[in-house]
Amino acid sequence: MPTRAGWGVLIGGSGFVVAGRLFGAIEFLVVGLGAIGAVSIAVLMRSMVPSRVTITRQLTPPQVPAGEPARIDLEIVNHAPYRTPVMTLHDAVSGSRGVTLSLAPVARNGGRVHGAYRLPTTRRGVLTLGPIRIEDTDGLGLARRRHHLETRVRLVVHPPIEPLPPLRIPAGDDPLIGEDLRQSLGLSDEEFDGLREYVPGDDLRKIHWPSSARHGELQVRQFRPPRHGRLSLVIDTRPPGDAATAIDATASIAGSIAAAVLESGDATRIETTDGRTTPLVTGMASLDGLLEFLALLDGGSERLHPAVPTGGGTVVAISADPDIATNPGARRRLATRLRATVVITVDTAAWGTGTTSPHSAGDWIHLTGPGQLATNWNLGRRRVVVQ
Repeated sequence: MPTRAGWGVLIGGSGFVVAGRLFGAIEFLVVGLGAIGAVSIAVLMRSMVPSRVTITRQLTPPQVPAGEPARIDLEIVNHAPYRTPVMTLHDAVSGSRGVTLSLAPVARNGGRVHGAYRLPTTRRGVLTLGPIRIEDTDGLGLARRRHHLETRVRLVVHPPIEPLPPLRIPAGDDPLIGEDLRQSLGLSDEEFDGLREYVPGDDLRKIHWPSSARHGELQVRQFRPPRHGRLSLVIDTRPPGDAATAIDATASIAGSIAAAVLESGDATRIETTDGRTTPLVTGMASLDGLLEFLALLDGGSERLHPAVPTGGGTVVAISADPDIATNPGARRRLATRLRATVVITVDTAAWGTGTTSPHSAGDWIHLTGPGQLATNWNLGRRRVVVQ
């Protein structure tokens, strides 16, 4: 179809044709017909010779904390036996107007060019990029052809994560993770515990040959199940903890603690008081799933789900309810109900303003802004964290 410039030339050419017929001026006719012919040829060429390109994206990084831009790299490959026309790429981004890039002609038969843009992020969530709309424009800018590439990628914008030292969680009364769960989490099945004499039926692969040679009889390595601490992080999403600002703060705290626990090799899960939960996971490779859960966390319920917290292990409760922060009785009732060893409260009204200071006392930590968790968590280490 004609571009805006093409429509202008087409209308102007039609005017010259009309004027040439009215006044009998052959010059006007030539100019008018030439303009109309140029636009017609441009439209025909764009219809008959479309671009044949593929576009791949690479997100750097694939997950970003809210407030930090993501870099999107594009590789455009031309598969046609002719050079591409001037192209405009529009990459759709959910929740925004998208991003538009102008692209110079790409060489034929596998010619490729690279482009990039930065995508700002302001809120938690999962952004969908795509499809990509391509507009081919002829060299004179008179005609264009639009088509779409159905290529989509997801960008996870998670809450900011505060660096914490690795946090070892005590095994407590529930030290062992069952066989099925250990295998699903990719944990080692056993830890070396010593040697004993061989008895018929023992696995020959467990014979320790150097010790057997020294003792003159077969010695078998004996193992014991590993001890892994588990931590449940329970986010209070009851009103007013279901507000967006409250979830932003509590999700950031939960993500920071979960990352430190996974780095230490222990297992963790994130839950909400209304019953939403992640699986129990371990290992830094599992952090992406937890961060996506926190990125999508929204809303809540006044009801405290009876199944929360799930399973055993240590529990840390995180709440943005001002009554929990200011009322020791309410805080004690929440800790008792959730079996929480530590209750972390956040002051969302003063979050990040510097008007109030954080403090902690044994099993209670009160935070008033980002970047305060690492310092104040130390006071709870005596009960929760074992280095």
